[in-house]
Amino acid sequence: MAPIDDQAGLLPLDRTQLDALREHLDAVIAAAGCDRTHRATDAWAAGHGIALDRLHEGLEEYGGFCDCEVVMNVDPVVVFDELVDEVAQAASGPSVR
Repeated sequence: MAPIDDQAGLLPLDRTQLDALREHLDAVIAAAGCDRTHRATDAWAAGHGIALDRLHEGLEEYGGFCDCEVVMNVDPVVVFDELVDEVAQAASGPSVR
């Protein structure tokens, strides 16, 4: 299984893996369309040793309830950069008002 990137919360992928998954899904969807399942996601994950339960939970956290929604909604910038901002804010301590 891929190491869990603490910044990505529940998503058991690093940014490179998420990019690769989205590229795979884009190609599959362009060729065959989306069947409203995670079928292509599951095939990719099986080939990369990724646990499906954790992957589905993480993708759905970002709106990826099927293969086409993973491509449309699970934006690596949002998944990783937004959480980097939260970590930086937490590290700077409480705000003074």
